[in-house]
Amino acid sequence: MYSLIDPENADTREFDGEAPTLLDIGSDLDAERMRPSVWHYRKGEENAYHRQDEQEELYVVLEGTVDVTIEREDRRDVVKLTPGEVLVVPPESWRQLRAAEESRVLVVGAPNVEDDGILEE
Repeated sequence: MYSLIDPENADTREFDGEAPTLLDIGSDLDAERMRPSVWHYRKGEENAYHRQDEQEELYVVLEGTVDVTIEREDRRDVVKLTPGEVLVVPPESWRQLRAAEESRVLVVGAPNVEDDGILEE
């Protein structure tokens, strides 16, 4: 009927280097058509510069401030996101999030495609 989780109770995954921590809410929610996650960034941390193969991604800043670099063809923008602001990035656009301060970001990818990210070579 529905799934409910407090992100504080989600399994976490740490990554090497200056990468954010994943609060894996998607595994517990069993969403079929979207891929939700919450990312916890310490000040200065950033995710990998990447794009998606199929997924459109929605970003909602829950706490803090993040700078999102978005590139497509020969256009590059840096968007500052603060709590409550929402951004959607299409699959073909390269993107990277960097925390201006300690932050939490809800990321929802759709469709729910596992390992859809493509890293820059």
